[in-house]
Order: sequence, then C-alpha cells, then structure tokens
Amino acid sequence: MKGADAIRETVERVGRARRIAALTGAGISTPSGIPDFRSADGLYADERNANVFDIGEFHRRPEHFYRFAREFYPMLQRAQPNAAHRALAAWEREGKEVHIATQNIDDLHQRAGSTRVYPVHGTVETSACQDCGVARRTSELVPEVMTGRVPRCGCGGVFKPDITFFGEMLPEEAWNRSVEAMHLADLVLVIGTSLAVYPAASLPDQRRPAAALIVVNRDPTPLDGAADVVLRGDLAEVFGRLEVSPP
Repeated sequence: MKGADAIRETVERVGRARRIAALTGAGISTPSGIPDFRSADGLYADERNANVFDIGEFHRRPEHFYRFAREFYPMLQRAQPNAAHRALAAWEREGKEVHIATQNIDDLHQRAGSTRVYPVHGTVETSACQDCGVARRTSELVPEVMTGRVPRCGCGGVFKPDITFFGEMLPEEAWNRSVEAMHLADLVLVIGTSLAVYPAASLPDQRRPAAALIVVNRDPTPLDGAADVVLRGDLAEVFGRLEVSPP
C-alpha cells in the first residue's frame, strides 16, 4: 500500500481507534531542527561527540558533555513542535486516549499539548546533582553552561541532565507506563525511529495481536513487514496530510 492509499488507510484506522499508543524517535523532531544521532549527518557524525552520552565518560570528564551542550541546549530551545507533534496532541483533544512513549529527550510533545508522554530515555528538562541529588531546571543552568563552565551544585557536585546515558537504567515509571500503553492500545504507531536502540525498540512487540500497527519513518524498519500500513517520507509532511475526524 503506497501513497494516497496508505494515507487514506491511516486516516481511517486512526479515526476508528479509541486508545492509541505511539513510540516516537528522533525522526519526529528532525523537521523541528533537532538533528538525529545516527544518520550520516547526525550528531554522532562529528567525532567530537564520541561517547558524549556515556555515563562513565561523563563522570570522568563532564566538560566533554558540556562542550557539546553549548551547541545542543540552544538547539533544543529554538525547536518548535511540528505537524507530527501537533497531530498526536489534536487526536487527544478530540477525545482519543493517546499515550506516547518517546525516545526523545526534548519536550516537543508536551509543548504541542500531549499530556500522556513517557520519556523512556529521560529528559533534558531537569538536572540533578551527582553528589547530593538536588534537582534544578536545566534552563536555570544554561547561562553557566554557555560561559564554558561545568554547572555545579552548592555542595560542589556536578549537575547532570536527567537524560538516560549509556550505562544507566531507563526511568522505571516511564518504562512501565509505556509497556502498559502498548498492551492496552487498539492502534500502535511507530513514528520516526529506526528501532535500532533496545530496549525501547521492543515496545511495539508488547501490543495485543488484535492491535493495528502503523509505521511512519523515513527509512525501512524491522517492523515494516508486520505493519498494517507503512508510510515513508518527511514526518511533518506526512502528518500534515493526516486530517482525522472522529467517527
């Protein structure tokens, strides 16, 4: 199923759905100006960013992460929700129960108006002292970061954003809510993720046999063969064509 037929089928399935669970990845935010990590021109293509999200590296050299953050934090602040974020929020406003498990660390889903968002890889919105645990809004630390300094707590400890770095456990509550959402959904959407990073990539496998599966991504994914509908292309453009009305 391609083109207009795939769009039409997606509109019909979303229109019939009562409970939707979505897994979103970097591809949903790239149209908003946030680069992904693993593509040829992604953030990891810059060799300076090697191991920037490794927890051992952070503990050894927090300045390595904060050099990266001087470019990354302003990028996140400038980004605005696009048509894909807005569509998911609109379906919720129309009365559908929409749950979003996101691999992204930005807050674009929340800013678009979605209320059931589970950041399985953590969030950049808050930071915690690695010594005493005191929490701060990351935005309060940005001015210090932009001067080239590593932000520190009054106790002397280093602040770390509440992103799940490699080597850390996923946030338990966000993970459990994501699994439950997949179990209960009658429609599962995989949006903007190559399904290469586990365990988040396993979440769609938690869906019930009767649940429909729609994959929306720029490139092929391992779940394409199991999907009822596969949509390719720029996600903001694709979702801009999905005008769904309640049945």
